[in-house]
Amino acid sequence: MFGGRRRRREQELVEKDRWRVARKVVDEDVTVLGEQLTDLHVDTLGDDLDPAAREHYRRALEHYEQAKHRLATSETADDVVAIEQVLADARYHRAAVIAVRDGDPLPERREPCFFDPRHGPAMRDVEWTPPGGVARVIGVCAADARRLAAGEDPLVRMVRVGDRWVPWHLSSGIDGAIDAGVQLARGTAHGVHGQQNLAAAYLKQTTDGANGINGPFG
Repeated sequence: MFGGRRRRREQELVEKDRWRVARKVVDEDVTVLGEQLTDLHVDTLGDDLDPAAREHYRRALEHYEQAKHRLATSETADDVVAIEQVLADARYHRAAVIAVRDGDPLPERREPCFFDPRHGPAMRDVEWTPPGGVARVIGVCAADARRLAAGEDPLVRMVRVGDRWVPWHLSSGIDGAIDAGVQLARGTAHGVHGQQNLAAAYLKQTTDGANGINGPFG
């Protein structure tokens, strides 16, 4: 009986840790989105936006406010993870405002930029070869596509894992970032070596892949 209670209590603590880590990750996303929308407002002050652009702008702000509210009232990690779709919708409408303003085609509803979801929806498919890996086709935002075409590095979001910073695309997205953060938060059970081993395992994915076969980009 007491063992069952301990297991339930342990699971409750794990879920609480997942919620805290999730809130931290998504709070950063919400903050960045708020800054992007503020910049968009400044950039469009002198523009006479047509009704379509104004509607996309309104919906971007609406989704942003919804994301803030849902984050503030969240109770579980699943509540927080669900906000990612709201943020994706806001980013799409922000990209649509820019497209309409600049006379470009509306962006497609597709996956977020491979290197950082905060960049907004992927706009182009490009071939990219990671260090020590093999070439693959990925969807990236227009800005990263331009950087890659010019031979420059993309702007990659980094996630802290132990004493290392790991590229977002190697952390398995928000779920991976949450799980890694929880393991680190509870790393006292394994000491410093446990944290270093976790960081090494994530970095090893660059060449070996999640299953140790052919790398994650094969």
